[in-house]
Amino acid sequence: MGLYLYGVMRAADCPRGLDPDEPGSRAAVRAVRHDALCALVTEAPDGALQVRKDNLLAHTDVLRRALEHGPVLPLRFGVVMPDEVTIADELLRPQATELMARLHAFEDKAEMQVKATYLEEPLLRSVLAADPAVSKLADRVRRVSAEAGHFDRIRLGEMIAGAVQARRGVASRELTDRLRPLAVAVSVGQPQHERMALNAAFLVERARLGEFDAAVEQLSQERSDEMQFRLIGPLAPHSFADDGSDRSAVAWA
Repeated sequence: MGLYLYGVMRAADCPRGLDPDEPGSRAAVRAVRHDALCALVTEAPDGALQVRKDNLLAHTDVLRRALEHGPVLPLRFGVVMPDEVTIADELLRPQATELMARLHAFEDKAEMQVKATYLEEPLLRSVLAADPAVSKLADRVRRVSAEAGHFDRIRLGEMIAGAVQARRGVASRELTDRLRPLAVAVSVGQPQHERMALNAAFLVERARLGEFDAAVEQLSQERSDEMQFRLIGPLAPHSFADDGSDRSAVAWA
């Protein structure tokens, strides 16, 4: 079975009594300690761990609650090690100095994720209004049968997709630039679907979380006629945990 890992903390910060519905687990979360570090673990479930929404949320919830006690280096969902000795020998002991330094760097900081999605009908109207060629083609497609306008429909879809991609790039930069001054670091991810204007993570000092929340709310109000915003956090620094080093024994978030 082995031990399922959530993340690494300083031993002095390791919480006691974390007991959510862990991914497939029948036991509470506990700490595996080695000197000044600890790993948050629970007994791994029998069989393969399923990548389901409830399991992913449970993994995130453990890390979110651990974050209330101190900085956390989150591990990617699904990391299992055979036993406590392996965790100490392959994770905590050989990287102790580096892990402590990275935990110190995340002191009093949390990740805030911002997702902005275009509203479908306003987006389409805006694209058609901005480009007469697209609008003319759309009008022609509406006036013919599906069979007669087959290739025009394909071309229209391509033109609209290209226009959306172009304005998405502009919007992503604009929104990120508005929030960047409130963050220590920014990680911009790939859009999760074609109407997503922004998918970004911001590492924010806890003292500025209220200010950051207000800034996102302001953006949401300013763009309420074209976009819908979602703010997720505070979270452990999932988007900033991996510094690019080669660590074969673990998979950082």
